[in-house]
Amino acid sequence: MRQSLLAAALTATFAATAAHAQPATQRWLVLNHGTDAGELVVTTRGDSATARWVYTDRQRGTRTEARYAMGTNGLPVSAEARPVLTDGSTGPVNESITLAGDSLRFTSLGMTRTIARTAADFVRLRGGTPWEQAALARALIARPTRSARVNGNSTIRANVVADTLLRANGATQRVRLVMVTTDSSALPTGTWLDERGQLFATEVQWFMTVQPRAVPFMPAMRTIELRWRMAEAKKLADKVTTPHKGTVVFRNGSLFDADKGVLVPNTTVVTRNDRIISVGPAASVATPDGATVIDATGKTIMPGMWEMHAHLFAAPFGVAQLSQGLTTARDLASDPDLAVMLRDSEKKGALAAPRYILAGFMEGPLKWRGPSGSLVSTEAQAREWVARYDSLGYKQIKVYNVVHPDLLPTIASEAKNRGMRLSGHIPRGMSMEAAIALGYDEIQHGAFFFSNFFQDSLYVPQMRAYSSVAFAVSPTFDVNGAPMTKLLETLRAKNTVVDGTFSIWIGNMGITDNAARLKSDSAYVTLIRRMHDLGIQMVPGTDEARSATYPRELQMFEAAGIPRAKILQMATIESARVMNDAREYGSVAEGKVADVLLVNGNPLERLSDLSKLETVMRGGRLYDAAKLKRIVMQLGSIGAASAHGEEDPRFYHPH
Repeated sequence: MRQSLLAAALTATFAATAAHAQPATQRWLVLNHGTDAGELVVTTRGDSATARWVYTDRQRGTRTEARYAMGTNGLPVSAEARPVLTDGSTGPVNESITLAGDSLRFTSLGMTRTIARTAADFVRLRGGTPWEQAALARALIARPTRSARVNGNSTIRANVVADTLLRANGATQRVRLVMVTTDSSALPTGTWLDERGQLFATEVQWFMTVQPRAVPFMPAMRTIELRWRMAEAKKLADKVTTPHKGTVVFRNGSLFDADKGVLVPNTTVVTRNDRIISVGPAASVATPDGATVIDATGKTIMPGMWEMHAHLFAAPFGVAQLSQGLTTARDLASDPDLAVMLRDSEKKGALAAPRYILAGFMEGPLKWRGPSGSLVSTEAQAREWVARYDSLGYKQIKVYNVVHPDLLPTIASEAKNRGMRLSGHIPRGMSMEAAIALGYDEIQHGAFFFSNFFQDSLYVPQMRAYSSVAFAVSPTFDVNGAPMTKLLETLRAKNTVVDGTFSIWIGNMGITDNAARLKSDSAYVTLIRRMHDLGIQMVPGTDEARSATYPRELQMFEAAGIPRAKILQMATIESARVMNDAREYGSVAEGKVADVLLVNGNPLERLSDLSKLETVMRGGRLYDAAKLKRIVMQLGSIGAASAHGEEDPRFYHPH
């Protein structure tokens, strides 16, 4: 009742303030890699404004309408947000901020709180719009301190990182790039402002909201912003890297022998530059002069772990991955220019991150396409994209949801001829068995094991995502039945790898009924157990920007009864073998690349001991895990949510 009264009062305020003014409307495009995905439309009337932000990202996207009552400073003093329904109407208020005397009243997710407000406070919706973000950025840079309290309890700060004149097609445009940070997250949100201080474009991401006249300038803006972000990444790398003189000794620890799956006690490991030069009994391995010595007594020395389903963004999420002991991450869909830049920067030591292995993303050009510019609709285009990825040093091709099945033989043939792996989602209209027969080496996402048997449900009674079908059928599907058994036998016969990202599906709130969710969880755990028993290779991956659920992914394997030693092998040497990298990576052995972890515990007895990580070495570069985790805390929670959870729209995953 209280929420409805607040909504009614706020709506009445908007109506009263707008009654005697003529409306003015502005429109921004929302682009998915240069193609139309939606729009932001802002209508102002007197001291009120309505911003409707709607765009399509596969079967999801952002659909919100924010209504603002504006103060004399041009900033919101009250605001509310509503979902935009599929028929274009708006739903009930799901968030509101109202001014009541010297207080601000917040209502969100059915909860209300009131806090004191000063005249200097800014008001900001949790689920706001780029128009609101630009208004805040404009107001902040006009202040001497370039900072202000927001919503009465935190501080936001702005920094102009670029003020330049863009040129394109004979036209010029003055713009400023403003980065805004908050108390809760040091990760900046970028906004491009035009010469009038209005929103020109949002920051570089898969989906960008831009003025129509901004389109020709987008490549130049991308170059400027990425240059700034990479310079910031280099500063961060310098800050978190522990200096040493080239030689490091991990003395007298218990070594996890990834090849054998056992602990070898009293072992010393010596690294020099980026290589492991000695591994042996502590009593017989000498300490070189000038070496940095790390006492590993009572601790576990192990290889760096592999994140086999990552996505790269122009944000310092590599620090979060390192903080969990991930020294290799396979990117399964990112913009090629950014992915190559991050991969090469890490290799040079200019980025604190895992080593990145790149897989090239390929999608069809339909409305439900994924966020990518790598669109193929002909065999020639398919060959061209495979060739381009190969020329950039990519190791794998990932096919997505609406690639036409008729193109798969061409994609598979071209990839195989170039020595590249092939994996992906199962394109609409194709079964898992057909994809494997045509050349898939690997399947992404466990949900396909359920949607595979209900192909018609992807279309009837309406277009639905494979994940939606899996949510519907997994609680009652017989994982031990003949159809699943036949499918699993096909995977075993073809040595097909499974990148299940099981932590997404197990416990997922997409199934709202608790009893059904528990049955679904049981089905997935049984599926994992069956694949393990049949010897089907599984690899751990999260489908997250910062790999926050990697520990949970490993726990899902343990819940299925897989021995801890085997799980650690899956996370190290077996992932390296899948990527044909075991000669250089995946175990702690003489001559291999120095990707080494030191854990203050025994993860073979307690998998949770991986959280007691103390030291990370990636390619000979040394990191203090506690320092990495402090940096991660400063970055806040952005990018940490799962692909089906509540997340920052800047970091949607291609799931």
